[in-house]
Amino acid sequence: MSSFRHAMLTLLAREPLSGYDMKQQMNSRMGPFWKAGSNQIYPELVKMEEEGLVELEVVQQHDYRPARKVYSITESGRQELKRWTMERAEPETIRDEFLLKAYNLWLADPETMMLRLEEKKKEHEEKLRIYLDKVSELNGLLDPSNPQDPILSSLSVVEFGIEYEKLYMKWCSDLASKLKNRQ
Repeated sequence: MSSFRHAMLTLLAREPLSGYDMKQQMNSRMGPFWKAGSNQIYPELVKMEEEGLVELEVVQQHDYRPARKVYSITESGRQELKRWTMERAEPETIRDEFLLKAYNLWLADPETMMLRLEEKKKEHEEKLRIYLDKVSELNGLLDPSNPQDPILSSLSVVEFGIEYEKLYMKWCSDLASKLKNRQ
């Protein structure tokens, strides 16, 4: 089973969602580390329903809108998610276009690259700000008396994002200083 399907089960383990809601949450809650498009979600939901991992409930709307299709994780889906969560993860491969460009730094004009580094640093400063806002929000939702609160795991992933953004910003600053010192 693909990691994408597990990402979907991850959301459904927290609450029942429509395909549209799932896309919104995947791109907001999981957005910094996992994105999805509608063209991926709906076909997978159909397959997952056929396999008994999720179940569909059609909710009638009280106005002119069409019925809403809401998916819930089944016990089989929950067991699959638990199994997957505990299995060993494969080593990640980083694919970062800017790191590839930095690898060719020796070919570039130092002044231009210093500008690019400053732009990249600002980009990561903005992501850091978003993560910090998210930590404040999640801390407000966290139930400290509940060791099974899913907010705790969400919080830990966001805290990882904070450290990643800080590291990237430091790397940009350090590389810009090296370029400046070589001029």
